[in-house]
Amino acid sequence: MADFVPAEAEKNAMKTISRIGTGIMIPHRTAIGLMWLYLLLNCSLLYPQESSQEGLPLKAVHFTGNDHFSSAVLRDQVFQLAPRGLQRLAFWRAPALFRESLLLRDVSGLQRFYQREGFIQAQIHPAIEIQASGEIVLTYDIKEGGRVLIDSVRIQALESADQARQVLKKTKLKLRCKPGQGFRDEDVQSDLTALTVAFTNEGYAYARTLVRPLLSAEQKSAKIIFEIVPGPLCFFGAATLIGDTLINAGTLQRQMAFRPDQRFSQEKLEKTQRQIYQLGLYQFVTVKAAMDSTPQRILPVGIQLKAAPPWTIKVGAGYSYEDQFRTFIDLRKLNFLHGARRLNLYLKYSHLEPWHVDIKLIQAGFPGPQATLLINPFFLRQREPAYTIDRTGANVAFQQRFATFTDGFLRYTLEQNYLKVSSVTRDQALDSSNIALYQKSAVTLGLARDNSLPIFNPEKGLFTAATLTWTGIGFRSDFHYFKLLLETRHYQKLTHSLILASRIKFGSMQPLRQDRFTPIEDRFYAGGSMSVRGWPYAELGPKSSADAPLGGNSLLELGGELRYPITGPLSGVLFMDLGNVWSRVNGQRLDQLEAAAGAGLRFRTPIGPIRLDFGWPLAAENLPMQVHLSVGQAF
Repeated sequence: MADFVPAEAEKNAMKTISRIGTGIMIPHRTAIGLMWLYLLLNCSLLYPQESSQEGLPLKAVHFTGNDHFSSAVLRDQVFQLAPRGLQRLAFWRAPALFRESLLLRDVSGLQRFYQREGFIQAQIHPAIEIQASGEIVLTYDIKEGGRVLIDSVRIQALESADQARQVLKKTKLKLRCKPGQGFRDEDVQSDLTALTVAFTNEGYAYARTLVRPLLSAEQKSAKIIFEIVPGPLCFFGAATLIGDTLINAGTLQRQMAFRPDQRFSQEKLEKTQRQIYQLGLYQFVTVKAAMDSTPQRILPVGIQLKAAPPWTIKVGAGYSYEDQFRTFIDLRKLNFLHGARRLNLYLKYSHLEPWHVDIKLIQAGFPGPQATLLINPFFLRQREPAYTIDRTGANVAFQQRFATFTDGFLRYTLEQNYLKVSSVTRDQALDSSNIALYQKSAVTLGLARDNSLPIFNPEKGLFTAATLTWTGIGFRSDFHYFKLLLETRHYQKLTHSLILASRIKFGSMQPLRQDRFTPIEDRFYAGGSMSVRGWPYAELGPKSSADAPLGGNSLLELGGELRYPITGPLSGVLFMDLGNVWSRVNGQRLDQLEAAAGAGLRFRTPIGPIRLDFGWPLAAENLPMQVHLSVGQAF
């Protein structure tokens, strides 16, 4: 961590300093002014015949001399850009035109960017080339100069030095600014925020932090001094509910992460806001401490509540090649029976699910602030390629949020199934069992962590989920098996516009006791728009002699795709999927994975992208190209 020194130990700061941006301080204001004048004169001398250049088509924008930053990073700093790659095929778009005003703005923007990154002597020289076609090629020649390095980092308290030292020791704060690394304005601002947060979460509600970056221009080094004014130690006062409370005060108090007379913490206010909002009853929740201009030790808290509409209804319809026509109705009642409860009625029709009735009674905040009790009766008819099944039953589940991005659940399921299969499928998939009407009881444990953003079109982050199901626990169950399913998805930006998405999915089922087979409806299937896209829906894996999918007891899928923008809401992907399903438990073999490759288009909408994919199986004979039309990313 950075050195901690009292304020008196730093009296010999440099006298002649001036501030650039929000972070670095440099001497000689006059020299900076002359540099700006020099840049403006250079820009104006580049094009004495303005009328012959203004408004000409811009063919390309290049960067030279940029050793520390890629051209893709520098393009994010300028307004004037020429179309690149597939963007040139968008003939319906107006061509990019050269503008003198934008050139001056971009030179200034690049200069400020380099200064924020510690290159205070960087120079930007634009050059304009008019080609025989009448198009302009714009080149920015960059002289980066040396980067300012951090010589030392110090934290000093202007008052209450002992208390400040205790806070820093307790929080174990790690600063981004470190001696020996390059100066970055973003790192300085991040450390300022981190220091403020550390003190406000330890009771110092009025804490203020300042920074004094002192630059030695000759040595190209900087001393960074963070100054802290903790202010008085504060405590929570009484909480006041304002607006639409809807439910009794006791239920709301259980959602609060603080109690009166506890040491103040901004983190606890934010946690309280999240936990009340997670009840699902309010349109917005605001939690604020009453802080006067004159510091007070006891801070009352106001909780402003705005109720969401008591009744909401959603109706939708769509089409995909697998579901074909589908429609749904989702009816929700808030504050059901005058408590922190919600009632949901969900009705759906599609080719794969001719009937789907789902009722959910949700008791939020039970038994703890971030826990939820769910009771879920259901009736479902599934129409699959090899069978049709009616499933009637109920789920009882406890859901728990462990952290901001991490959730878990424990669910008990009891259902009765009526299975309809052909005689061939029954003989080859169910060991000639004549069972058609049967019961299943199961306990499922699940854990998921998802920090991928944004929601419908992830560009960064990781999703990881694991579920364990043990069937045959409690009540009478005709089947007994253990099922494991693991899945992870990763999203990473390779460049400003290119995103790499990847996925791994692993599954395994093991019959228990004396059972010889697993239920056909619970087995693993692969192929289709959400799986290996070179195969039709559920067609990859074991099949009967009548060419009906039988499913399997083990699954492995891998997928990757490159996503890139084309124009406006339209984007494209290049993908490759691998996968297979095996009859044996833990039968996954890499040499038996089937592969498919293809390309697709995405059209962005508020409810997720409309997706069109074309997949080609790479080694399968007599299998044509597959076309998949659906809504939402494949993963």
